[in-house]
Amino acid sequence: MNWYLLSTQPYKRDLFLKYLEQSISEKKLQELIINAIAPVDAVYQDMILVQLKDLKEARLYLQQVEYFQRLEPKPLKVEQVRRMSGNQELV
Repeated sequence: MNWYLLSTQPYKRDLFLKYLEQSISEKKLQELIINAIAPVDAVYQDMILVQLKDLKEARLYLQQVEYFQRLEPKPLKVEQVRRMSGNQELV
């Protein structure tokens, strides 16, 4: 399972996270979309870190969530995820 950087429409990150949670719950996607975290640094104000089991399959669902803009196809390194999230315990 890898971490990816997802971009939302400007100033809509919190709404996107809310809609994403609803979508995961309604469509039972807990095993596909493992985790979604808002980075702590203000530089990343319109971005979300998502941990996915399968990028191609998850992209189909993520694109349907309102305020989705882009999903970077290249996985992030664990060190990048830890730095961006402010959580040194993430794997």
